[in-house]
Amino acid sequence: MGAFLIGPFLVKYEWVIVLLSGIVSYFIIVQVLRDSGEYKKVFLNVILNSVLIGFFTYKFSSILFQTENILSSPMGFLYFSGGRKGIILGAFFAIFYLVLAIKKYNYPLNTWIHGIVYGSVTFMLSYWLFRTLLILLF
Repeated sequence: MGAFLIGPFLVKYEWVIVLLSGIVSYFIIVQVLRDSGEYKKVFLNVILNSVLIGFFTYKFSSILFQTENILSSPMGFLYFSGGRKGIILGAFFAIFYLVLAIKKYNYPLNTWIHGIVYGSVTFMLSYWLFRTLLILLF
């Protein structure tokens, strides 16, 4: 996969595909949960917070795992990724937050699983579709 420049930042096509797939998943979840009222707001808020916690933990985990690189170049944490350890740490914190939120709000577990499965399957299918289209175009 290629990349393109936006100012000084190198943006991979894969990240754009992930963003587009996330947007498609969001709108599908909104459509599926349109009759749920208050639960839809809570669910979307919890899922968005969980994704952001996972992403920022992944992105800034380079401070923990690549300390010498960050100390030598303080702005490097903008360019460095967390690597495999960062992904694992980010996924752990995201799932931990999700479990705490499920326990906090008293909605049935079945409704949470229903929304998570719809969102996950939609994300994976749209990611596959966008990635296939990108490969066919380039």
